[in-house]
Amino acid sequence: MSFVGEEREGEQESAERIITKIEVQKKNKRRYNIFLNDEFAFAVHEDIMIKHRLFKGDVVTNEWLEELLQDEERNDAYLKALRFLGVRPRTEKEMRLKLKESGYEEVLIEETIRRLVDQKYLDDRLFAKMWAEQRVGSQHKGKALIRQELILKGVPRDDIQNVLQAIDPEEELASAVDIGVKKWRQTSGENFERKRKTAAFLLRRGYSNEVVQQVLRRISTLNDNNY
Repeated sequence: MSFVGEEREGEQESAERIITKIEVQKKNKRRYNIFLNDEFAFAVHEDIMIKHRLFKGDVVTNEWLEELLQDEERNDAYLKALRFLGVRPRTEKEMRLKLKESGYEEVLIEETIRRLVDQKYLDDRLFAKMWAEQRVGSQHKGKALIRQELILKGVPRDDIQNVLQAIDPEEELASAVDIGVKKWRQTSGENFERKRKTAAFLLRRGYSNEVVQQVLRRISTLNDNNY
């Protein structure tokens, strides 16, 4: 026959969780499998293991375990965000969507976004600048289309406006002339019809009517010179 106190003490001892094994994962050398009472319990990144100083023989309390797993989830979201950025630069809106698709909670997503912004890994203004330069230079797109693309990506309108105003008009015109001449070459029919098709093409590329008219005048001059 045992006393009630002894029974409770025995239950507490049997419920005690101890780290009995720590092993590195085979496919990811920076992650470790943690075993409690000889059974696999969870896996953590090495940064979290070092932060919480996990060692074989440690007794794991509920509070400590909850804090550790929360830190692991934060770290996991952050590392996943860095992998997304490794594929290509992204806006804050795009990153939110990617993390949400990955199943992270809203609070954790916002915490991760703030961390990335503070570290300059996310910068909507810089993103817009790089996007506009690439679209004008190699993609041959005009300001109207660039504006629409940046709006869809969630860039603040003030940043978009500043970036578009910084585009060199001569650079935009040169890009439009380049793509306009190519379209002219590929178009058959009378000059009037070729101008109409070329103008429509340039407008769809986001160039303003003013830029389109300048391109057509350049093409007409080249055509008059037996281009």
